[in-house]
Amino acid sequence: MAALISALLLVVLVILTLIAFIIAMLNGTAYPIPLIIVFPTVLYLAVSLSLFRFFNTRKRIFTFIGIASIALVISGYVPLREAYTESIPTVNEEVNQTFYQPFREDSKLAQLETPASLKLQEKLPKLDGETWLYPMYAAFVEAVYPEGDYPSYMKDGLVMGDGGGYAFTHLIEGKADMIFTTAPMKWHYKKAKEAGLELTVTPIGKEAFVFFVNEKNPVQNMTTQQIREIYAGTTENWDEVGGKDMPIIAYQRKTSSRGQKALEQFMEGASLMKPVTEDGFEDGYGNVQQLAEYRNYENAIGFSHRFTTLELVGKHKIKLLNIDGVAPTNDSIRSGEYPLVREFYVVTAGTDNPNVQQFIDWIVSEEGQQLIEKSGYVPLRNGN
Repeated sequence: MAALISALLLVVLVILTLIAFIIAMLNGTAYPIPLIIVFPTVLYLAVSLSLFRFFNTRKRIFTFIGIASIALVISGYVPLREAYTESIPTVNEEVNQTFYQPFREDSKLAQLETPASLKLQEKLPKLDGETWLYPMYAAFVEAVYPEGDYPSYMKDGLVMGDGGGYAFTHLIEGKADMIFTTAPMKWHYKKAKEAGLELTVTPIGKEAFVFFVNEKNPVQNMTTQQIREIYAGTTENWDEVGGKDMPIIAYQRKTSSRGQKALEQFMEGASLMKPVTEDGFEDGYGNVQQLAEYRNYENAIGFSHRFTTLELVGKHKIKLLNIDGVAPTNDSIRSGEYPLVREFYVVTAGTDNPNVQQFIDWIVSEEGQQLIEKSGYVPLRNGN
């Protein structure tokens, strides 16, 4: 009987182990595999040895417990460490557009308290823009467009979210009537001119580049020079800038990201320190393959554009630093008192859609500006 139970247990544990192994591999997480193997092995041995009355002395019991504990601790250390790391909040620069689809039941879009004064029913302008501005112009769509399905991933759709470079291409090619973006660069104007078009740029709001730390970090204010010295690697401990005696973890982002480019501009030519990297992402020559994403440790500092930080600020997980004595509030960003501010715009290129201009007029009206603010950005004028 004991042999039968032991055999059945072995079959069940082998099947469960294989399933767990496959799930781990499909998720690209190899670090739990030692524990996936060791835990069922220990469980099987404990049950089987009990069935065959192996544990008939204290010495055998304590010897097995000791060996099993060591095996479980060794195999479980990395998975537990990774689980703890994953539990620490992050600030992701990317916007998940799925959560901001217009007219979706569980959408996170901001809404006006009363119906918009402008309602478009036909000849709807085709929109595109920066992905980080998508929650704003998707809110415009839900307020002004007729109810319908406007997926951002549809190429040549009515409401796209392809990013700045693609958006300008779509605008010049006539696949978009208006795009939401930061200021066009010289080559954008050149491309438009080559296509026989002229870009019209209408400012509609502002956004701030911010630095943030853990809510428990006592440092609240830093100068631009102090932050540059941190990211240059010359300031390495928080006690050098009025904080606790703990080393600074200064996180960076991917080279191609909007935030990293903003940091490089902020540094004004000063060289950046080597970025923090993830453990275990080295090739055979010791070259690191993956940057570490921001983790909200007490001694961490990170940066982003303000919109992406608001959720964790609201949950009191992080706090935005005052820069040169100025907090990044709506008023200080709108007035330009906060030093790290840039405008964003609606850009058109001679579209013949008659609804485009009245849509733009509505965006810069009190209602449109109010919706910009409700969406987490800063309007050019107070929308309340």
